[in-house]
Amino acid sequence: MLFGRNEDDPTPGLEWDRDGPWLDHTERSDRTTVDYEGETYVCRRTTSTDGDWSIAYGTPGRDGQSRGFLFREETLEWTTPLEHPTLGLVADDGTVLILEGGAADQLDGTVRVFGADGRSRFVREFDANVSDVDLSADGRIAVVRTKSPDETTYVIDVPDGSVRLTHTSKWASPGHARLYSSDEGWLVYLSQSLEKKPLYAIDLDGGLVWEGRSYRQMKPLSARLKSRLS
Repeated sequence: MLFGRNEDDPTPGLEWDRDGPWLDHTERSDRTTVDYEGETYVCRRTTSTDGDWSIAYGTPGRDGQSRGFLFREETLEWTTPLEHPTLGLVADDGTVLILEGGAADQLDGTVRVFGADGRSRFVREFDANVSDVDLSADGRIAVVRTKSPDETTYVIDVPDGSVRLTHTSKWASPGHARLYSSDEGWLVYLSQSLEKKPLYAIDLDGGLVWEGRSYRQMKPLSARLKSRLS
């Protein structure tokens, strides 16, 4: 039968039994406190996949200046002021990504990336709220997913801060993005849900490398026919 394909193909780079559901892994930080210059910062703290680095980010009080703190093991490497940090990620090479949220009544978001030495790699502002970000374990690729009205996935080369790909979904509105390493390189998986398998995956050039049954069913009949007959 033309549309009898019910089983999903294997997900390259993603082992769902190990890596999913994303909801189980979405709380990628724990709570901690950091004492700095006589003040105690109430922070969230995220650790790199190899366990060597951690980034803590928080404030000393309701009206205090937020800061980020990069630790290598338990040694403080650097600290920097931040504006309304909502998420921090750190790669195995010490590269740090910070997502800053704007005012509640505005459509904006800022992504800041720092090297292990604390120097700013790049700052990128978006004219939309950011729904998700991810940073590759090697610190070379960042992905940003924005909400309506932009609804775009941005793939960024971290070393020079350039946007190598902007991707919009034709038949879906995924709110979540994750990077996974495959034999072909880094892949971006996009999903509408943190509890179910992703909709589809693209490579860093925007090519579709995997799609799930739920995404295929979102396509119009003409697109499904073309996909099955190609």
